[in-house]
Amino acid sequence: MADKDLEKQKEKELEEKIDKIAEKVVDEHIDAGVDEAVKRAVDAMVDSKLKDLAEKLRKETAEKMETVFSEIKQAHQEANEAKNIGDKVETKYDELLKKEEEFLNEVNEQIERELTVVVRATIQKYVNREMAELAAFRRVIRKQIRLLARKETDREIKRLWPELTEQMKTLSLSIMNQMKSQTGKKLEKEVVEQVKKTEKAIMEQMQESEAKAVTDALTGIFNRRYFETKIDQELTLAKRFKSPLALIIFDIDHFKIVNDTYGHQTGDHVLTEVANVAKAALSHTDTLCRYGGEEFAVVMPETKADEAFVKAEEIRKKIEEHLFYGEEKILNIRISLGVSEYPAHAILKKALVEKADAALYNAKQSGRNNTKLAVK
Repeated sequence: MADKDLEKQKEKELEEKIDKIAEKVVDEHIDAGVDEAVKRAVDAMVDSKLKDLAEKLRKETAEKMETVFSEIKQAHQEANEAKNIGDKVETKYDELLKKEEEFLNEVNEQIERELTVVVRATIQKYVNREMAELAAFRRVIRKQIRLLARKETDREIKRLWPELTEQMKTLSLSIMNQMKSQTGKKLEKEVVEQVKKTEKAIMEQMQESEAKAVTDALTGIFNRRYFETKIDQELTLAKRFKSPLALIIFDIDHFKIVNDTYGHQTGDHVLTEVANVAKAALSHTDTLCRYGGEEFAVVMPETKADEAFVKAEEIRKKIEEHLFYGEEKILNIRISLGVSEYPAHAILKKALVEKADAALYNAKQSGRNNTKLAVK
């Protein structure tokens, strides 16, 4: 802008000088009688000066414009280079961010692997200790069960002994008759085989009697008699080892309506299905028994009340989701449950059962199809 103002000022000064020269020439040499030739000469001189001045200004302007265009071109190049540098910096920054993210992921994975190893070792140590204690418990329980089974077997043998004796007498007479009609080794072989068959039949009958003594005939789970023995055993172990023992008692809601509407055969089927679903939800250390009618009991050693509550809710939901059929119709079977714990709620068997039964009654009064904890 300053260069343009300077050029205009020079041009104006030059024009003023030319005007003064022309005025001076006119004043000194031209009068009213000057002819046209002199006037043309003056005009030619003025035009020549103006042309020279215009050419000079054009050249100066062209040089300055070229300089300006060169500077603009250089500025464009510098701008492009700056842009390329910016793109490279941005690309490098993205690469650094990606490498940082990969490094952090590797660090997190390494930390998780190390934590997993530590946690697994801790869990394995705890599991090993618990398994050792459980093995000891099992040995004690097996011993007590064998004693119980021996007692039950002895009682059952005493009950069946008269019948077995009569069968033996009949068999002996049959053998004696065969001995009278046959002789030699053939008779001896047949007698030995008959005795073996008799011994096998007696053993099978004893095993069947032993199983029947502790098994519910309808559902195939343990019966009330076994429950009474089992809870006594588990309470003894819990007191000895100062460990918790949980008891769940539950029954089927509105079971009488099922029997009255669809018949006792459908009711028996529902009882069996409920037993199967509940048993599948329990662990091998828990014992499911038919307590009576549509009522069931679960003995859970080494289990606190809150853990038993979670398991009871699991059983309730599985029963709720299971499809029960009666006369080709789907039955809405629901259960209510009560939970008690030794020693939190009671220390004696009778009180422990009563606490669980009271919690079951509370569940019934609260709308059924729910689980309640015993009140301390």
